[in-house]
Amino acid sequence: MSEDRIQVQIAGCTDTGLRRNHNEDHIGFNQKLGIAVLADGMGGHQAGEIAAHMAVESVLEHLQDLADRQSSRPITGSQLLEFVSNTISYSNSMIYQAAEALEEHRGMGTTLVAAIVKGSQIYAGHVGDSRLYLFRDGALKRITRDHSLVQDLVDRGFYTEEEARMASVGHIVTRALGTKADVEVDTIQHELQQGDVLMLCSDGLSDMVADWLIADSLNERNENLEETANKLVELANRNGGKDNISVILMQVHGKSD
Repeated sequence: MSEDRIQVQIAGCTDTGLRRNHNEDHIGFNQKLGIAVLADGMGGHQAGEIAAHMAVESVLEHLQDLADRQSSRPITGSQLLEFVSNTISYSNSMIYQAAEALEEHRGMGTTLVAAIVKGSQIYAGHVGDSRLYLFRDGALKRITRDHSLVQDLVDRGFYTEEEARMASVGHIVTRALGTKADVEVDTIQHELQQGDVLMLCSDGLSDMVADWLIADSLNERNENLEETANKLVELANRNGGKDNISVILMQVHGKSD
């Protein structure tokens, strides 16, 4: 699909779930500019909520500024990926400094996944175990790799992906924003096709709802993308709602003549 024929529809929602007393997830998006950002905070005294909010607002603001500037000064795909990485790294430094400044925020951190659609490509960056999936032709595929202990064990052959879902290892992330002065950001570039749906989510969704059920919901989606996002959250709550639940859906359309 040609670059000038891309249009993105975005919808998202976040929910406390059934077992937490407050929501430490945060989401943000800009449909006009094709940008979505999602974070899952961690830390006591509601510090995780602060970290997630700081991360999303900072990354969203910088990506919006870039998208606005790019119309007059185009950049290459590799430069865009570098900008995404640097923006997330800047957010890490900001959260780390805020955590060091106040004792009650010490140790706060957050996962983050951010995506921007430019032309016929998706450019994304992520840290932690919040995920980005691609739904295409009825099939759901995860295109990020979790930065977590259980993912490391899968990579080393101790578990299959299915066994890992049932493992009692617990959610120990091996990378997060704000917990160290520096962080390594993974970036992804992927070609898009008309009809693709990108899904950003926190582990409150991916832990509670199997991939095949998510795929079924996306297959059955109607014109109301927000309704589909809400349905996914409802499925997670129906299956236990053990954590905060967040999801953003980005659907790719070709512009009509």
